Amino acid sequence: MSILKKIALGIVILILVLVVIEVVNASKYKMKVNVVDGENVMGINPMTESLDFGDLSRNNGMRRFITLNNGGRFANYILVWKFGEISDLVKVDKKVFVLGSGEEVQLTFDINIPPSAETKKYSGRVWIFRIPKLF
Repeated sequence: MSILKKIALGIVILILVLVVIEVVNASKYKMKVNVVDGENVMGINPMTESLDFGDLSRNNGMRRFITLNNGGRFANYILVWKFGEISDLVKVDKKVFVLGSGEEVQLTFDINIPPSAETKKYSGRVWIFRIPKLF
């Protein structure tokens, strides 16, 4: 194996290790909503550990928040990644941004249930990655 191939393989392995570390350290939240029949139905879940939008009827919506703090010395790149069947229904106000040292930001998650939504439980997840901004 040539020296260039060894260097390239080492770089690829380093990148994979860094990606695994970021995935393990990401903040992870469950998202869920139960779409029910009726008009103006809104059953709110008071728990804040997840983005639980409770019971909502069609043509209805709700807002939830997550607060991020940066108590470190370096700014962070923030990447918000949502997935699962609920992800098309949920909109987040900031997906990629920089959170400076000592700053706090509140992420807003809005869900709007369209008239065509099936009556069922929708679920998914949100992962929030923090990558140090060194330069």
